[in-house]
Amino acid sequence: MASTFTALYQAVAFANTKNMGALLNGGARVLRLRRIGILNIQTATVTGVICLLDVRRYTSGTLGSSTSVTPVAHDTTNNALTSVTCGYAGTIGGSASQFRRIIWSSDEPKLTTAQNNEWECIVPLNIIWDCGYGDANCQPLTVRQTEMGMVYNTSGAAGLLDTWIEFTDEAS
Repeated sequence: MASTFTALYQAVAFANTKNMGALLNGGARVLRLRRIGILNIQTATVTGVICLLDVRRYTSGTLGSSTSVTPVAHDTTNNALTSVTCGYAGTIGGSASQFRRIIWSSDEPKLTTAQNNEWECIVPLNIIWDCGYGDANCQPLTVRQTEMGMVYNTSGAAGLLDTWIEFTDEAS
């Protein structure tokens, strides 16, 4: 069985054309992105801004000087990841393919007056990419050597976002 990991990019501030969470495969392995989720964690008052997010894969990807994130193994006996870089906010490079576009409202969630656009705070509803484990007819988003998977903020700049990428390492 392949080793499974989650990379969590916490409290990333929105900015136009920003990498909100990326995974770069720098080695001769096969990474399969199984699930990607986003969670609005804004706690202070924010005037809601509509943000446009993309799920992308880059060929010949580069992360630039991003803030580093360490993926966590789902099983403590998993082999260590090598040549995999996770980060956010860096200058990105490479040729992008878009897999999904998401419209997102960045206003703060409120328990007492929750609106439909705040339902993403419920965990099953914050998954924006789900190519889980049971459907053999759908390939996960595959990231091969020098490729990168990413959540990219095309437009909109207010609030904070947690992004998480759950992936398997087929080389383990």
